[in-house]
Amino acid sequence: MKKLLFLLLAIASVAFVACKKDRVCECTTGSTTRKVTFTDATKRQAKDACISRSYTNFNGTITKYECELK
Repeated sequence: MKKLLFLLLAIASVAFVACKKDRVCECTTGSTTRKVTFTDATKRQAKDACISRSYTNFNGTITKYECELK
């Protein structure tokens, strides 16, 4: 029983460690593409940080960035 429990804990710990890796967020606006890399992030953390946004520039024009997690 102890061996089985130890084996399950070892597998679970490897699964949690394997989830964190470098993830790339690619944002485009018009013809400009920008990539942002999140290091040691889970998919959920990277997805939450990689969202489409709109910015109002100093002259009042609105720039919209479409972002996608790759």
